[in-house]
Amino acid sequence: MPEPYRLITLGPSHFCEKARWALERARVPFVEERHLPLFHSLATFRAGGKRTVPVLVTDSGVLSDSTDILELADRQCGGRLFGMGAVRQEAKALEERFDARLGPDTRRIVYFHTLDDAPLVQRFFGAGTPVAERLGARAFFPLIRGLMRKGMRITPESTKRSVARVDEVFSEMSARLESGGRYLVGDQLTAADITFASLAAPVLLPPQYGVPLPAPEQLPDELRDLVLRYRETRAGKFVLKLYKEERNHPLPASGSGGAIEDQEQAS
Repeated sequence: MPEPYRLITLGPSHFCEKARWALERARVPFVEERHLPLFHSLATFRAGGKRTVPVLVTDSGVLSDSTDILELADRQCGGRLFGMGAVRQEAKALEERFDARLGPDTRRIVYFHTLDDAPLVQRFFGAGTPVAERLGARAFFPLIRGLMRKGMRITPESTKRSVARVDEVFSEMSARLESGGRYLVGDQLTAADITFASLAAPVLLPPQYGVPLPAPEQLPDELRDLVLRYRETRAGKFVLKLYKEERNHPLPASGSGGAIEDQEQAS
């Protein structure tokens, strides 16, 4: 029996959630190794990845991009994660679009409103991480916060632009769902749905997320109001329903399986 893969993460990271959900959906065995911001880089470099997470360590190489991890999961389940033909092409296009236009913006919005609350950030990022990292994060939190703000260009102006872009994506996906389809593409859950739901999750806080997240009432008022507003949109309701009905439901085991290969990059 081969060893499970290692998935190196920042627990609450929505790009890590995207990878985590895809691997679980495709029944790919893995063990998650959570770290705190800044400290995670040592683990990813040691594993042969880059500075960013998720990083998946397999028996035939290291993947350091959430899209590559989805593609590995897709091969493992015989192509059922992306689908076939036109569905596959559309799912891939949406997955790439959400990575570029949704993920960075929901992350920036949440960090802008929460990084001043050290206990909140440390509590939710610290779950399941090494004790030494939690102690180090308390001591060096002002430095970590400054590096995160600089690295992700978190300012009032950039956050305002991010809210506008998230509004636009939510409006587009709400319009797409007007036809009454259960999924974004085709008639079954695809990587497009997993990616949209995962990357939208920071501004929706679904209870079924892969690691514990704050409840809306634990957030600063402005962020709480944003979360409640997004939850009332058609796209937001779609994501919350996906999490409730699909998040913890792997695909049926397939006799044909699908060989595991690999590739790579980061989020």
